[in-house]
Amino acid sequence: MDPNAVAIVHKPGLSYFDQSPFVAPNPVYAAVIELFQTLGLDKERVGKDNWNPLGDIIRPGDRVIIKPNLVSSKNLHEKISGKKLEASSTHGSLLLPIMEYALRATGPTGFVRVVDSPVEGCEIEKVAGPLGIYDVVKHLASAGHPVEFIDLRTFKMLPRLFLDDKRVMGRSFNLGLLVRTPLPGDPRGYKTINLGDRSEFAKPGAPPGEQLRFHRSHYTTPVPHHTGGKHEYSIPQTVLDADCVINLPKLKTHKKTGVTLSLKSVIGLTNKKYWLPHFTAGDPSRGGDELEKPRTLGESIEDTLSRLPLPSGHSLIARAPKLGGPPKVIDGSWDGNRTLWRTILDLNRLLLCADSKGFVHSIPVRRYLTIIDGIVAGEGEGPLGATPVDAGVLIGSLDARLADEVAVRFMGFDPNAIPLCVEARSCGLFAKGDPNVVLCGPEPIRLFVPPRSWPQLRNTADRQKAVDHR
Repeated sequence: MDPNAVAIVHKPGLSYFDQSPFVAPNPVYAAVIELFQTLGLDKERVGKDNWNPLGDIIRPGDRVIIKPNLVSSKNLHEKISGKKLEASSTHGSLLLPIMEYALRATGPTGFVRVVDSPVEGCEIEKVAGPLGIYDVVKHLASAGHPVEFIDLRTFKMLPRLFLDDKRVMGRSFNLGLLVRTPLPGDPRGYKTINLGDRSEFAKPGAPPGEQLRFHRSHYTTPVPHHTGGKHEYSIPQTVLDADCVINLPKLKTHKKTGVTLSLKSVIGLTNKKYWLPHFTAGDPSRGGDELEKPRTLGESIEDTLSRLPLPSGHSLIARAPKLGGPPKVIDGSWDGNRTLWRTILDLNRLLLCADSKGFVHSIPVRRYLTIIDGIVAGEGEGPLGATPVDAGVLIGSLDARLADEVAVRFMGFDPNAIPLCVEARSCGLFAKGDPNVVLCGPEPIRLFVPPRSWPQLRNTADRQKAVDHR
């Protein structure tokens, strides 16, 4: 198979199949089969009973992890459900065919695990439940297949609100606690891996470790993990033990990185998110990218109270944002963010190159496939505030960088305007050269709306050419 191949299956009008557990035949299952065929997987046996498309990347007896994109059922004061939930997180009707073909490839001696580490505030049962993820895993397990679902987090933050989106005089009042609640996590444990001088934060021009920041409740937590020559991350052992990874990111925009696709999705494979630098303290006048301009005293107080850390890892929430107003830049949520792409590329290096003992090799040690899900995509104030787009597209590749560049062009954006896409070309992890794109279906005509804090994407004059005719 061509390592630079990127397949696009574009079916306007395609929607998620709603009859759980989504067994074939159904339109989404058929679209996945078409994507595998377009990628040229096991092309000699296409149409035969023994067709084994994922056998090109999965060997008998392999340990396979499938990473859906499970985010949250709430965006601050706004609940995420229905079409908005479909736009932000993976649907079970996409997961089932991929799991069934993965199980065909592993044979009876392998196993498939569905894993993710969503944001700390995610009540995962309100995401994986309605989207049918649990139903798919239960359906396959009840048939005797070696599958399981693992929430890789070691804790979650449960809301205990006295005021929950109480709307008065054009504001949403929210007052209460986020209670830190332990979770079982990865039954196989975790390893802390220090990338040292191989980290993107060790390269010339990187921000100093003392200024690296996470969100407000754990503002300085990244500092000890990215100073003194260290650049360390916690990786679940189930991830490190995997022979093959199948990534199922959503096609959507993101206020901190412009878009969130294959590369960005890997943040969901670490349990210690507080260690992850998301921005550099201050505004550009102070060498930071946290804010686009200096904050007033009132704005700083409002930001601090929106989530105030308490003992034992709990947090106080006291928020009253204006309803319907433009989102403000906070926590690096703008096109000036030059920090988060470094974290993302570090995590991609660990996913591809760190072996089961935590040793980081110079070349990938596990096989990889990404399938970007844009059946229902998201535009605007993503990832949590994204507006649903019925895009009807799947994009697949063995290379995350190439897949993301093609997806960005499909959305109508220029990859050269997105630092993550630009920097991924030279980090040494991915295929060199341009994608060899094969399109099945009509060319895209819809231009996605970028986040308002990414005007450089909004100013793209014409759709970037996404496809070649083959």
